[in-house]
Amino acid sequence: MAMGEYLDIADQNIISILESEVEFFERFTRKNGVVWRSEDKYNLLLPLSKSYVGYIVTPKRKINLQPKYREIGFEHIFRMYLYVYGYKSSDSPGVLDVLKSQTDVDVAKLFFDSLQKNIQTGIIQTYVKTAITSRSIRGTVNYRKTYMNHLKGKNKPIDTKVSRLSLDNLQNRLIVTALSKLRHVKSYSSISSRLLMYFEGVPDSVESGSSVFETLVFNSNTSRYRQTLLYAAMIIDELDYDDVGNSVGTESFMVNFDRLFEDFVAKVLKDTPNTREFLTWKDSKKYADILSNGTRLDSREYLPDILYKFKSEDEAFDYLPSSYAVLDVKNKAYGVFKNADIYQILMYAKLLHSKKALLLYPAFSRKYPEELVLNPEIFDPSIITGCYINIADNSGEKFLESIQFFVDMVERTISDIEIRNKY
Repeated sequence: MAMGEYLDIADQNIISILESEVEFFERFTRKNGVVWRSEDKYNLLLPLSKSYVGYIVTPKRKINLQPKYREIGFEHIFRMYLYVYGYKSSDSPGVLDVLKSQTDVDVAKLFFDSLQKNIQTGIIQTYVKTAITSRSIRGTVNYRKTYMNHLKGKNKPIDTKVSRLSLDNLQNRLIVTALSKLRHVKSYSSISSRLLMYFEGVPDSVESGSSVFETLVFNSNTSRYRQTLLYAAMIIDELDYDDVGNSVGTESFMVNFDRLFEDFVAKVLKDTPNTREFLTWKDSKKYADILSNGTRLDSREYLPDILYKFKSEDEAFDYLPSSYAVLDVKNKAYGVFKNADIYQILMYAKLLHSKKALLLYPAFSRKYPEELVLNPEIFDPSIITGCYINIADNSGEKFLESIQFFVDMVERTISDIEIRNKY
């Protein structure tokens, strides 16, 4: 992108809009729930949160939305997505390797390149039971129906089910759904239509790519498709197209990096420790009502990111909920211990009678915990600990070591175990 089209300001990227792009960005902001203030529109500016990573293709140009940290590239974001939705502890660490750090990304091109390479080796097929009638006995025979067919003098009396290879499986449904979506994008319409011909009869029925990707079990036959299916899942969930009333148009691909980082840290703490004491809430809980003359007008709710040793009814606190530790995830590598974050976690700790409060941040190398020490006569807990997880390792093995180091730091912080004795 040329100088002056993209400004990096605090927590926002400011996109300079061309007059001919106004209608496009009006549709774009509506689709993505982005507030575009009238004064910004008048000045042909669009502020976008730095939490968005990816790209926007307008009828005039491609706008890359870089990760908010220079230390990482798009491939590090993809790896985080893979870890959250597809990595199993039995997998080789090599699947988490970052081979290159890109400043320009086209997830569709990555998908096409990976898919075409795999098609040359072979398309995934699975055996499915198919009902047939036959003259000879094979498969799983329904003898009652077969006998009745024989009595009726049918030419093929044997009613049976046989195993046949089929293209219709979850892996190919992911691929077909992604290709069907990309077919609406002008620059990808032709190649998508051509590749869809390899998957005839497979429905484009996947609604949530990440949910399906999470259920897949890879073996020696299907593991080569892992990256292809990762891209397919991301296209299904994160790519949108603007067809301007036509059958084809342009696309945007945006991942909410802040939300992904929260999901990543939550998965790490829920799945890595030997004892499963960390949990997350699905829904927020009410903590206050807004009243006027005794009539409730509204209420306020809270939703901490991660809890440790949570009890929904704790006898020690009149059967109110409690959590020994409360942890909040903040994707703010260069903005630790912000006042608003401190106020928030102290409120969580008060509501949940917590002994420990931790803020969890990204880092780009191994980093030990830091403490914010408050006045113990006023605050309880009086220490808030910041713990850091290194997301910048290129080696999958080193990445897993960084995850284990982070988990150890969190557990030792919560348990009041001296840290530097071990490391």
